Amino acid sequence: MNTVFKTLGRIGLLLTILPSILYFIDKMELEDVKLYMTIGMVAWFVGSILASRLVPADSE
Repeated sequence: MNTVFKTLGRIGLLLTILPSILYFIDKMELEDVKLYMTIGMVAWFVGSILASRLVPADSE
């Protein structure tokens, strides 16, 4: 389950960085950038927080 949350966090990070680059090279509109960056921000924070709070079963 930890891998799922780490993957979600990485996808969220990608959705936070990539739209700004696409906007800079004029491939995306500003409203779309705002939407994707908001979704990416939420996914990044949720994924990273949940991944950091899960403790592997063999560590106890």
